[in-house]
Amino acid sequence: MRLLATHSSRLMSFIRIITMNRHNDAEDVFQRTCIILWQKFSDFDGENFFAWACGIARYEMLKLRDSQKRVKVFDDETIEYLSSDACMVAQDVCDRRTALSKCLSELPIADRELIRRRYYDELSVKEIAEHVGRSTYAIYRELSRIHGSLSRCIERTLAEEV
Repeated sequence: MRLLATHSSRLMSFIRIITMNRHNDAEDVFQRTCIILWQKFSDFDGENFFAWACGIARYEMLKLRDSQKRVKVFDDETIEYLSSDACMVAQDVCDRRTALSKCLSELPIADRELIRRRYYDELSVKEIAEHVGRSTYAIYRELSRIHGSLSRCIERTLAEEV
């Protein structure tokens, strides 16, 4: 199931979209989808694994919704329409996440450290400024410059893939 390993994050993004990001539902649909993918792998035509997996996930989400007897927020036709768009969005999110990771790794160490403190350690700009002995204005300016650099790098990386 190397194909599933390759596409699992994209598939989970797709499932989160079609389950409207309800965590337990997304996890249930993902698990059920993985089981079906394993059981029916011999039916896979070899063309587009992600599209095939999305179709199975969509069907599993509809089964889950019906089994829970929830009030239907969307009719089946609307879910079909949304899930076809969600498949494309999931691909875009995955591509952007991959590009961001690549671009972060290319940043100078000091810039990466600033991003780590701000977004991974979730420190406020004021806390970072105090820690490094600079003004909050200087930190905001640095973050803005880094954001611009990352944005350009992501767009360039995505354009190179096309």
